[in-house]
Amino acid sequence: MADTIKTTLIGIFFLLLFTGSGSADTQKNHSDMHGHDMADHNMAGEDRIGALVHESVVDGYMLAYHLMDLRDHNKEDKAAMKESHGMTGNEMDKPHHLMLYIMDKNHRPVTEGKVGFLIKRADGNVQKIMSMAMSKGFGITADMKEKGTYQITAKAVMGETQIMDRFDHEIE
Repeated sequence: MADTIKTTLIGIFFLLLFTGSGSADTQKNHSDMHGHDMADHNMAGEDRIGALVHESVVDGYMLAYHLMDLRDHNKEDKAAMKESHGMTGNEMDKPHHLMLYIMDKNHRPVTEGKVGFLIKRADGNVQKIMSMAMSKGFGITADMKEKGTYQITAKAVMGETQIMDRFDHEIE
């Protein structure tokens, strides 16, 4: 089972590596920096996977969350995913890929550590997911197929340092 999950995540990583990135306009429109200008730090850089959905600063660490709905890809991408991941039916069980990119107090990417996510729907449904380090960030796949507001909590442990962040994201 662990090998299947690992293989699936690696396949998704390579698929995502060649498909999506956030934009500087998205970064400026959704920044939650409270006076901190993130534009100089390239948090929505060209190498990011998915669309920027939230930014914050916690204890001097800059956090950027990027989300991609894997169902939005074209037919060729879906066919490749079905072949490489053995998907059945029209949808994946967990069609959303969420990446957290962390920059330390010296503006360097944090690529080592452990990051866990707690994703809670308004109806009380909860997902607890440990991330995998990838593409200079930490990524998960999650089930956010239901329309509504999701409360997303992330906890990062980097050596002796622990940080937590929480935000709401609406799926329309």
